[in-house]
Amino acid sequence: MELVVWRAVINLVMTVPHAHSPYCGCVNPFGFDPVRQLLRNAWYPATTTNPATCATFNVLETFRFLRSIANINVQDYVRTLEKLTDSTGLEKVPDRRVAFGRMARQYSYLKMMKRGGRGHEANGIVTTPPGALAVRCWACPDASRNLPSGWDKVPESKAYLYKLMLAFDANFRLKNKLRAGERMDPALTDGLGYFVRSGPYKEHIKTLVDEKDVSAL
Repeated sequence: MELVVWRAVINLVMTVPHAHSPYCGCVNPFGFDPVRQLLRNAWYPATTTNPATCATFNVLETFRFLRSIANINVQDYVRTLEKLTDSTGLEKVPDRRVAFGRMARQYSYLKMMKRGGRGHEANGIVTTPPGALAVRCWACPDASRNLPSGWDKVPESKAYLYKLMLAFDANFRLKNKLRAGERMDPALTDGLGYFVRSGPYKEHIKTLVDEKDVSAL
């Protein structure tokens, strides 16, 4: 089986050569399946069924940072990798946008689970409770974490120092969550971060169908 691997070396330049690697076929109690062999080599497979396309952890980690900092999308990033592989256009580079998008989502998901400490739980990811992956705001006043003793007895003139201030605004980006179908694009962290689970949310919305809009005028 031929294995196509994207390898990014971050120094002054980024290169993307292709490699063809055989699997270890040793038959012994300590043998590992192909997927585990790839992961131990820091290659993330696009599928767990007969993987033939992989991205190195370096490639995925670089994209994760660029997506957050430079607002780079999958299409532009993969196109950059293609140009780094062959900028002349004389060779045909396989289109791996869909595969890379899937790998990038899964990689970010696993990083969230790792940082949430789920890898050390007895049942792992399956038992992750709602909101467990949300990062707490360390600047917000909390009597159990960052408020001095007697904070609730200070004069009114200094009460503002320990007051929790919340701001609410319209979410004009919420429509970006609309999908053609949940089956084709399921949420990986449904309810595990800052948003509630889709099921209870949809049931709540059904109770507000006949509610009249409130005008500010």
